[in-house]
Amino acid sequence: MGERLEVLLRIPLSLVYGIILGVWGLVVSIAVVFHWFYALILGRRHEGIAKFTNKYLSYAYEVRTYLDLVVNKRPWPIGEEEVKELRPTDIPKR
Repeated sequence: MGERLEVLLRIPLSLVYGIILGVWGLVVSIAVVFHWFYALILGRRHEGIAKFTNKYLSYAYEVRTYLDLVVNKRPWPIGEEEVKELRPTDIPKR
């Protein structure tokens, strides 16, 4: 695919990525509030929620770098690979 056509293709793809990030962001917002109460009551973080929010932030970073023309590798679901964590959160084991 030509470079100019690839850049033009990013405009409609931004709508797809915006919908995915919007819905996922809403779920993450609810999870963060729940996670705050969980940490407040039990005094520790929930590993699953922490990884879930970290995966969202990693995906948002991948989408942002693609849409800002920093990289040419398309993020999931258009690209080949699924979402991977770029910077895993350190969660101490108790």
